[in-house]
Amino acid sequence: MAIKAYFANIPKKQLYILVSLLSVGVIASYVYLLWRPLYEEKGRLTRDLQGLQRDLHEKRLIASNLNRLQQEIESLQNQLKESVAKLPEEKEVPSLLTQISTLGTQTGISFLLFKPGALVSREFYSEFPIQIKVEGTYHALGLFFDKISKMKRIVNITDLKIAAQTVRKATGTTILAEFNAVTFTFSATGGKGADVGKAVKK
Repeated sequence: MAIKAYFANIPKKQLYILVSLLSVGVIASYVYLLWRPLYEEKGRLTRDLQGLQRDLHEKRLIASNLNRLQQEIESLQNQLKESVAKLPEEKEVPSLLTQISTLGTQTGISFLLFKPGALVSREFYSEFPIQIKVEGTYHALGLFFDKISKMKRIVNITDLKIAAQTVRKATGTTILAEFNAVTFTFSATGGKGADVGKAVKK
C-alpha cells in the first residue's frame, strides 16, 4: 500500500519517465543477458554449419571422382610397367646382346665387329652403346634394322656409315656398314663406365 501511495503521489510526467527508464532497463538486461549470448551462439553455429557443408561438398566431389581417379592411377601403372619392360636391367644386357646378334645372323648379315661399350650414366637411366660393323646387302641391313625396331626393348641406331663393296659372289656382300646400337637400362649402380662385354670379331 505504501508503494502504491508513493506512486500515486508522483506527478504523471515523472511517473512516465520512471516507467520508461524501467522499461529500458528491462529491455537492456534482456538484450545483454539473453539475446546477445543467443545471437553469438547462433553465429558460431552458423559458421560451424557452413564449414561442415564445405567439407561435405568437398568429400562428395572426391567420392564422385574416386572411380575416375582409380582408373587413371591403374592406367598410369600399366603405362609404367610397359615403359619399364622396354628398359632392361643390367643383368638382362647379355641376353639382349644375344638377341641382336641372332637377328643379324637371321637376316643374312655378317658381323665384323660387335663391341659392347661402357654404360653412360644419366639422371634416371643408363645408356649402353654397342659398336657394330657388318657386311652384307642393303636388303639384309634394312631387314635387320626393321627387326630391331620391332623389339620390345628400346634400341636406337646411331652414327650409321655405309660404304659400297666389291660384290662377292660367294656371300653376295655389297656393302660395309658401321653404326652404334644404343639401348637404355635401369642401373642399380647408376652406370660406372665399366665394360659389360668384350669385342667380338670375326
